[in-house]
Amino acid sequence: MATKKTDSEEKEIVKAAKPKKSAAPKVETKVSTDKETTKEAASNTAPPKKQGGGRKRAPLMPKTYFSTDGKLAEDWKLVDATGIPLGRLCSHIASMLMGKTKPGYTRFSDTGDTVVVINAEKVRLTGNKWDQKTYYHHTGYPGGIKSQTAKEVLTTHPERLVQLAVYRMLPRGHMARKWFKKLRVYVGTEHPHTAQQPQTLKLPDLGYHN
Repeated sequence: MATKKTDSEEKEIVKAAKPKKSAAPKVETKVSTDKETTKEAASNTAPPKKQGGGRKRAPLMPKTYFSTDGKLAEDWKLVDATGIPLGRLCSHIASMLMGKTKPGYTRFSDTGDTVVVINAEKVRLTGNKWDQKTYYHHTGYPGGIKSQTAKEVLTTHPERLVQLAVYRMLPRGHMARKWFKKLRVYVGTEHPHTAQQPQTLKLPDLGYHN
């Protein structure tokens, strides 16, 4: 005779007969941020880049050269003032003292040459400047102002004509006093600088032609 099964036994039999469900593989989902979405959208909408297009980069500026004292070789120049106008002579001498005739000229450095001037008493003044041109100086006492014409200076101290003209053509400051010390002015053709072997400058080099 078949025995009756209870309700709990029947439930266990049904569970055992059902097939077991296999566990589904886990899928990793990556949450996209706002920045990534904007980058992707921009890359999709951006136009393709042109080959070889766009503005070219400007060339770099060349370096500025500044020379210092003692780097450039100092030359000695010999100038004969015979028959040369005073202004033309002294303007060129001032440029040589400052070093403006050299490519390495630097305004705050002593890059000029030493200039020797001979025959200062034979310098030339045009027009009536010998009688009209006046030089003033003061003794330092009250009412001690003195004046001399160019002709009077020529008879007493002819080298001062060149010295004063050159000094007033130099820029004011400590560099002007340093440059002015390299000017040597002499009366006559003799000078004590033959050992330095100064280079003689002719009239065309001074910008004056007869």
